[in-house]
Amino acid sequence: MRLSAPLIIISWLYFAAVIAKCAAEEDKETADALRRASDVVLKARKASDLDASLIELHRLAAAPARFRSGNPERESAVNPLHDAARFLQQWQNYLWAVEGERFDNGIRILTDLAQTEQSPLDVPRSEILARARWLEGQDRAQADSYAASILQSIHSLEDLPKALTQLKSRPAYKSQALSNLVNGLEAVCKAYLAFKEGVATTLPPTYWQTGDTNRTVTRLRAELLLLVLPRILGVEQTDPPKTGETVEDYLMRMRAAAVARHDFELLSRTISAAREISSSIAGPGQSLIGQDYTSFLYWREGQNAERAKRFFEAALAYRRALSSATPAIPVEFIGERLDAIEKEHPVEFRQATDLIRRYDGRDITPRPYGTPGGLTIPAVSPRPTPLRTPSPTASPTP
Repeated sequence: MRLSAPLIIISWLYFAAVIAKCAAEEDKETADALRRASDVVLKARKASDLDASLIELHRLAAAPARFRSGNPERESAVNPLHDAARFLQQWQNYLWAVEGERFDNGIRILTDLAQTEQSPLDVPRSEILARARWLEGQDRAQADSYAASILQSIHSLEDLPKALTQLKSRPAYKSQALSNLVNGLEAVCKAYLAFKEGVATTLPPTYWQTGDTNRTVTRLRAELLLLVLPRILGVEQTDPPKTGETVEDYLMRMRAAAVARHDFELLSRTISAAREISSSIAGPGQSLIGQDYTSFLYWREGQNAERAKRFFEAALAYRRALSSATPAIPVEFIGERLDAIEKEHPVEFRQATDLIRRYDGRDITPRPYGTPGGLTIPAVSPRPTPLRTPSPTASPTP
């Protein structure tokens, strides 16, 4: 018996309506599950609080399609379920880490989640970052608690090796904050041991070492600097720091002594060391004595040019040093050298003066120097470096 055309059309329309209704029910079920997961994710305080939503999302994502198998619409409906389930699983891992006080794991999980362009459960990125910051505080507090008794036992640099061994043996060494603390202490310890052995070494910049914000690390680093600076400056046998003198006080005293003695080798070492220390704390290009260093660069270029008998270039450098003079290079020194060049080499002096007036010095800059990579501590010298190096013209640059 053949069905009439109108009956076939009516049957087709009926089944299409049934399929559409079932598909709409599937979509509603998916939307409701995503909404419930979104509601519970930020309210959850324990990992188990997410079990029900996670089970529901996995069930819907894995369930066979009743009416849209192989249909792109089915895939577009299932993909959000998979994305939400993955996000919720990571969030559960984060809660589990917090419950177990594995704050470093929690920070890592949240950091990864914060890289997602769009959270499938509409969790604000600011919320993820705020929770990561809170965990960082917890991690630091945990590290302080574990390390407190050991840090209190560090009275001097001699106590560092033993303390580091104890810190590394603790189970909580996997904590990021404690790891940072150990790295900061280890950098100081390695430099100290090398210094004791008389070999050359480098004290890394503090902005590389997150743990250097710890007060104990800061104190030990200052102690080490006062110990190594006399060797760096070449005055180990003659001008050690005085009792109660800080790093800044010592460098200021040595700079004043270098200026008073016209000892430009010592002045060079002092300004360079101060710049390295300042830059190592503040970061590249953030030295607090930048003007002193710039002035000294011009002065040193003038000295080197004189020694090479390049008096035009020397006059240019001295004029630039004069325009940026600081107490590091008194103007009297610069004036003496300019007067000498004007008297002994008037042609070169006049050419330099004309160029400065014509271009206002805009095209004349000191030679670039690299970004500080840490304070270099030289090997011990078999004999002290002489302080006085008077010269009628230029002092050799170390």
